[in-house]
Amino acid sequence: MITIPKLMANVLRIREDRIGEKTRMQDIAEWDSLKHMELIVAIEQAYGIELTGDEIADMTSISSIKQIVGQRGVSWT
Repeated sequence: MITIPKLMANVLRIREDRIGEKTRMQDIAEWDSLKHMELIVAIEQAYGIELTGDEIADMTSISSIKQIVGQRGVSWT
């Protein structure tokens, strides 16, 4: 199974080492609103989960993604 950092790197088309614990959406130019939705779809498909609108809106940082998917039983690594 693909890790979330690797999944994010693939969707955003960036190096995985650019994704750190404190990274926020505004820190990565490639992470715009369209890529955000692509990322959400990729996470939902890869892990068989369905995120709510509030969860999607809150997923604007690595720490928030980690927390939200973790509550769904998805491991960060």
